Amino acid sequence: MARVNCPNCLAKATVTSREKQSDHVVHLYCSCNNTKACGATFRICQSFDHFLNPPVTNTTEMAAALLKQLPRQAQLDLLNSC
Repeated sequence: MARVNCPNCLAKATVTSREKQSDHVVHLYCSCNNTKACGATFRICQSFDHFLNPPVTNTTEMAAALLKQLPRQAQLDLLNSC
């Protein structure tokens, strides 16, 4: 898991609990480990943004869908060029 830092003093913080908002969003409740000088508690919103490289199953499905849109001869030509 990613490291969480206090937004006030930038010290390490500990995730004390999490609250799922949706499949792609979660709220992390955190506590600053710098208890003598800061001691802040705060909430971070963590969310999924996008894939940098899609999962293999998605890539295979996308390739198959694109191939199906080509005429039969174009499909064969493409497969034979590999």
